[in-house]
Amino acid sequence: MLLTLLLANRASAKPAIMIERRAGSAAPIIESIFADNLKTVTIPIKRAGNLIIVEAQVDSVVGNFVLDTGAPYLVLNATYFRDMPHVGDQEATGVNGTSAGTFRTQVDNFLLGLDLTYKKIPADVCDLSTIENTKKIKVLGIIGTQLFRKMAITVDLFHNVIYIHKLDSKGDIPTEQRAFQAPDMRTSFKYMNDVIFIKGTIADKTTWFVFDTGAESNLLSKDCPKAVMGLMQPINKSAIVGVGGTGKALVYANFDQMVIGNYLFRNNRILITDLSHLGSAYGFSVDAVLGYDFFTRGIFTINFVKKELEMYIYNHSLTQ
Repeated sequence: MLLTLLLANRASAKPAIMIERRAGSAAPIIESIFADNLKTVTIPIKRAGNLIIVEAQVDSVVGNFVLDTGAPYLVLNATYFRDMPHVGDQEATGVNGTSAGTFRTQVDNFLLGLDLTYKKIPADVCDLSTIENTKKIKVLGIIGTQLFRKMAITVDLFHNVIYIHKLDSKGDIPTEQRAFQAPDMRTSFKYMNDVIFIKGTIADKTTWFVFDTGAESNLLSKDCPKAVMGLMQPINKSAIVGVGGTGKALVYANFDQMVIGNYLFRNNRILITDLSHLGSAYGFSVDAVLGYDFFTRGIFTINFVKKELEMYIYNHSLTQ
């Protein structure tokens, strides 16, 4: 397993988490149970900086988990779960170094909110103290996309709530369960190695974005085309610090004219940095990442079965 700590949030450095799927492994079959035949489970959201935090329970332990669509599966913090059964050893690799001692385990019962239960989930256990120390909050782990592969999730940051939807036989959210009926933006995505890749454009140049709720800012590869780089209006410079403790420079910038799906987004902010490590982690090259600066603009729904992303924009005057 490869753990990349991207310390990037606006002008200051704050962490987001992106995790590589285990090499050579197929996505596990994860059993989920909606309580009382519910079609939608509602879970309150907390915020730690720009990270989305939900409450979940691992066996008898209850606490905070980061919702991270840039991560493929469940990760537990070794501070609290170092005594879990070892299924196998792994190595965590950060932007600037490695972190040994990561191992694989299995969680017998995982309760998300009060009404959604998972049975016998594979998980990795590794050191997540960097997140806790930076955010000043106790974090039990990270929730990745494999837990939602047969579902859809809707995130409403304005009302601090997430909806987890059971889909009908056609892979749709039942009409009466939808958070919004007329999305302002809709686009398909590729779901590769448990990561969401969205095709869009910057400066009319095709750009492949990773959609990542664990990224505290939008990110752009420093190797992007000159036509794209020419649009960037630098605000300031900062640095990222990885597991190895060394730093790398990045630039925070403004730009216009980003198209996702059928919608033109203006007044965008993005961090320009080296994304080659993400390409290695995901197994595909990454042009850019859509993070907090993007998804905070509206309610968004990810349908993992239909492979569609929809968005209802909170305030059009801020995006156009």
